[in-house]
Amino acid sequence: TAEKTAFTKNLSETGLFLQTNHVFRPGTTIQVQIQFPKETVSMWARVVWAKTVPPGLAHLLECGMGIRFIDASPEWIDFFHDWAKKAGVIEDR
Repeated sequence: TAEKTAFTKNLSETGLFLQTNHVFRPGTTIQVQIQFPKETVSMWARVVWAKTVPPGLAHLLECGMGIRFIDASPEWIDFFHDWAKKAGVIEDR
């Protein structure tokens, strides 16, 4: 089960930004589960940077962590490109 829940922003085939005030230190390896409407993808990732803000300001200021996927599989890359095309995020490659 998930230990923490965060909002996913700036998703790419190599990583993403997790919007949360419960960050891990840069260099930490974590497992992330990304929920799409019809599928959940699970991958290992490494925290690249992290930023927290005082709890009272978390709803006003952006906080969270940037993570890079470790050994993103070809299946993930294909899935991401298909999803991003359908969502209108990227054009055909």
